[in-house]
Amino acid sequence: MKHSYSSIKAFQQCPRQYHEVRILRKYKSMPTEATMYGERVHKAFEEYIRDGVPLPEAFAHYRAFVEPVTKFDGEIIVEQKIGMRRDFSPCGFYDEDVWFRGIPDYLCINRDTGVARVGDWKTGKSARFADTSQLELMSALIMQHHPEVKKVKGALFFVVAKDIIKADYTREQLPDILSKWAGYAGQVEDATVWNPRASGLCKFCPLPPGACEYR
Repeated sequence: MKHSYSSIKAFQQCPRQYHEVRILRKYKSMPTEATMYGERVHKAFEEYIRDGVPLPEAFAHYRAFVEPVTKFDGEIIVEQKIGMRRDFSPCGFYDEDVWFRGIPDYLCINRDTGVARVGDWKTGKSARFADTSQLELMSALIMQHHPEVKKVKGALFFVVAKDIIKADYTREQLPDILSKWAGYAGQVEDATVWNPRASGLCKFCPLPPGACEYR
């Protein structure tokens, strides 16, 4: 099984939906106006940071978030696909034996200081339920791929809500982080019962009425 932050969270939010969508592949999550907007913002930021393409007028008011990250010292990489094997060794995103995957929206590695910066763009209307565990897993993947990195400074950029949620991780924390996420993966891999879990997200579920007692 291949894991990621989003797949682990999907399992934790509702095992039934995870099983139907990601394992049986009976249903697909359809794009919404919000997700399509987020994709357009991500693409605009990617081109702005990597290629210097000006932000579209519709996103110009987000410049205060995206422009500062272009000025950090170090190698700046956007939307890099990285992976990790079951033994925690680094590998390619599409390698056959990849176990965990991640795509940092923004990554800057300063090899002189051993500090990396990772950021993820969020277009939700509130940062109230921000989950820094995404930064935790991404930091672990980065440190496994870049042994010279001793510390990762992470940030979730809620550009619509005009908020930034930060979290830092050090190489000393790496064993505990890897153990934690391996445990999450084990819960998925050992699952034999896929009970549904009701939440406020049920209204966005791709399962049709009748496929779940909460639909």
